[in-house]
Amino acid sequence: MSEEQQRSELTQNVQLPIARTCRLERIVFGKIVIVTILFSSLSPPLLQATEIPPNATVLDPDIVWDVANPDSFAVSSDGKQIAYISKGAIWLCGVDVGPPTKLVDLPNTTTSILAEPKYLEQREKSARSPHDRRFTALTGPVHAGRDYVFGLGWTSSQDGLFYTVRKRVGNNTPVTAYHVMHVSLAGEVDEITVIEGQFGIPYEEDSSFHVTTNRKHVVVSYYSTLIWDVDRARPQATPYDRLVPSSASGRFLGIEIDTRQLVLVDEQFAIAKRFDVTFPVERMVDLTWSDDEHFAICRTHNEYGSQGATALRINLETGHQTPSVKCNVSDRFLFIGAEGKFLQLRVANQGIWGYMNGEAGTRAIVVEPDGESRHLFTTKGFRKPEKGQWGSIFPPMIAAADGSRIAFALPRPEDQAPGAQYHLIDLQGCTTPLEPVSDASYITPYFPITFADESRRLIARSGSTLFSVPVPAVDPTEEARDDQ
Repeated sequence: MSEEQQRSELTQNVQLPIARTCRLERIVFGKIVIVTILFSSLSPPLLQATEIPPNATVLDPDIVWDVANPDSFAVSSDGKQIAYISKGAIWLCGVDVGPPTKLVDLPNTTTSILAEPKYLEQREKSARSPHDRRFTALTGPVHAGRDYVFGLGWTSSQDGLFYTVRKRVGNNTPVTAYHVMHVSLAGEVDEITVIEGQFGIPYEEDSSFHVTTNRKHVVVSYYSTLIWDVDRARPQATPYDRLVPSSASGRFLGIEIDTRQLVLVDEQFAIAKRFDVTFPVERMVDLTWSDDEHFAICRTHNEYGSQGATALRINLETGHQTPSVKCNVSDRFLFIGAEGKFLQLRVANQGIWGYMNGEAGTRAIVVEPDGESRHLFTTKGFRKPEKGQWGSIFPPMIAAADGSRIAFALPRPEDQAPGAQYHLIDLQGCTTPLEPVSDASYITPYFPITFADESRRLIARSGSTLFSVPVPAVDPTEEARDDQ
């Protein structure tokens, strides 16, 4: 296959439809790559992008979006600025005013390829796809010698951004080099280190590249941990299977290899505290840590190949644990309260059988400090796109950092065209549709990306237009539909 054919394959984004609402009784996950390949023939011709809302502020009128890359977008901790990847560069913009400022070029990356005139059709298809992490399996690993960007994120002082660029060392070798970079808000670029070696980075598309406060180490962590010594330019021995950095300090939450015990790790990678929680040697474990460092959710995966798991919440101050509950390995957890309250977000049955039998859907669950849970909403079932519609990969749920709002796609009634309309829902279960309401395209009115400015604004994309809108109030009299 030629390089041009490989590049064309990279940029083909297949979209699948979404769900009608009712309760999910059985959850079986599918593989997104299988769906992408088997259903690519279902994709009809493109439609024009939906018009943006009249109260929207255009931030970038011509964004080139890499839908496969979850690290394409980052909001500053104060919620006032966004950084994102488009047209082979990192851009900076306020959340309520455009246009953006280019910070640094990223040649030979997906969006730089899409920006070339000869890939206009693939670029338009990409513009009609939602931002969806599960596409990474198709386009993330090395293709056509393309560079790939990981870990775009703000520094703790908000004076710049860190990011990592994976580059092929040679044309005939699988060895790659990970260039860990810093760019200031003035556009000054600094290469912190280059991580290179035969060890590779397992699960690289889901790995975090964390630069310590003193820039002496880079911690790469997913289901295994690499601690890279910047001064010595080599990895150092680590006693930890998993390290999750704090968003509030230089500490880490981790799992010790020898004991399989949950531990608190200081900035020098020494154990500061041990917790009365251990995990089976043969099981993968992932951790979710609250911003205030008081709570953690520990999820232990079932046997290899299973999508099932069990999760427990622990109070790291008192050691109190809530009973383990069943969950899925792809469920997302978001702490939303000082007492350990959290959201559990699920996308289920999105594979081939979910598509064919209408079992695909989404679910949001609120778990209270005492462990009691309540379903916020459930969506399920969907119809195939009609001729002339451009279907969609399962539109993702977007939750505000404080959990006060969730944007989710609600399937249209049977008497309307197939597809779904995005809605907002609050923690009380009250909903309101995002305006304008229509069935002009398969997914309406646009694709939400993230909440910003203390959840007062919603950053979204319609076609190639990036914009923000004030977050509307939900209707206290309208509750989420939960069809049986």
